[in-house]
Amino acid sequence: MTKAPTPTAHSASDALGDVWELDLTHARDRLIAARAHQRAKDSISNRAHVAECRAQIDALLDMYLELRRPRWSATASAGQATAAA
Repeated sequence: MTKAPTPTAHSASDALGDVWELDLTHARDRLIAARAHQRAKDSISNRAHVAECRAQIDALLDMYLELRRPRWSATASAGQATAAA
């Protein structure tokens, strides 16, 4: 008896990357809306909302870089070792 092929499972980092990309897309959409509100009426609260949106995007990008850093470091170290040989 043959078994049906199982779907290829995504790794945890792939799943996290998908969630990160969705979060970044939502944050970008909120920033676009906040900037439009600021253009319509430049107020302290609208400026604060734009700043909050930018801070959220910065935090998401920092998180992404932090998650990817070990992989980049290992790749860079391997490349440097190859170049030195």
